[in-house]
Amino acid sequence: MTDTAEPAGPAEWAERLRTQAVACDDLGSPLYGRLLRLLADDCGRGGATWDVIETHAGLRFGQAGPLRLLGAAHRLALAGAAPEWAAVLPSCGGSVPPDDRSLGRAWGALVAAHHDELSAGLGREVQTNEVGRSAGLALAAAAASLPDGVTLVELGCSGGLNLRFDRFEVDLGEVVLGEPGSPVRLAPEVRGRVGALAPVPRIDRRVGLDPHPVDAAGAEGARTLLSFVWPDQTERLARVRAAIVVAAEVPAELHRVDDTGEALAAVLAERSGSTLVQHSIVWQYLPTDQRWRVTRVLEAAGERATSSEPLAWVRYEPDEWDRTRAAIWMRTWPDGGDRLVAQVDFHGRWIHPVGA
Repeated sequence: MTDTAEPAGPAEWAERLRTQAVACDDLGSPLYGRLLRLLADDCGRGGATWDVIETHAGLRFGQAGPLRLLGAAHRLALAGAAPEWAAVLPSCGGSVPPDDRSLGRAWGALVAAHHDELSAGLGREVQTNEVGRSAGLALAAAAASLPDGVTLVELGCSGGLNLRFDRFEVDLGEVVLGEPGSPVRLAPEVRGRVGALAPVPRIDRRVGLDPHPVDAAGAEGARTLLSFVWPDQTERLARVRAAIVVAAEVPAELHRVDDTGEALAAVLAERSGSTLVQHSIVWQYLPTDQRWRVTRVLEAAGERATSSEPLAWVRYEPDEWDRTRAAIWMRTWPDGGDRLVAQVDFHGRWIHPVGA
């Protein structure tokens, strides 16, 4: 399956931009909520925003074209290449204009000066390495009760920041998981009881698989990760920067892969001891044929699992029953059980443990 489909027209893209605007409003980014509505109106008219998008109009809805576009704009500002755009972004020391006309003018000037870079940016995968999701991933790892010496594998790892969830301090009220005093402290609103938990198991090996892994230790890689954080959410930005510091101290293997299922099969074939496979808001980005292949690979590996070499599969993905939130499901072998661990915010702002 290719990355593109039949190109959508300006009206459909305008609707995608408006849909993303609602999501940004709900997830606490009024700047992007306002901006995306302005872009939707411009795109629907066939204006300059549509001119930028048109060469990548074949992107699937699930490939998050609006976020690719905004990420490209944010990168230009973070790199110092677009000072006028940086002036409206809090992440770059700027101030959000109080009126939409000024915000629209700033966007128009950015498009006029950087049309080609913005269009090229639509060809880059979204790399939202949201560190806040590590609270839910740590909860699931503790709930799995795996023996120490875990091989942790992440699908769609981006810069691999969430491969280090055990090195973050995760305060869930009743219990603190991970590493107290870590530069990264996560304290989501806990809705309900956490209950008794085992500690997060010791992780001996960390493996990330991604079509375009990001080297967070380099300036360009760090800028890429930061560019996909919404620029008026300064707390999230600070968290990513702190997680990059932690990642520099905790080794992980990041592998570029063309076929996620094939790469996962290779990693699982050589495993010994306990193994935890995780992914967070990644499933929509995988082509359909790769989704069933990943599932088949995990089920085959599960058939080989034993009590001394267990396998757990943690999925932090949109809740199929309520698309305004995500859900964490965990399947474990050798028992093969699949259970809901928690309902969660997309960015980890709150967590509702289930079945404590």
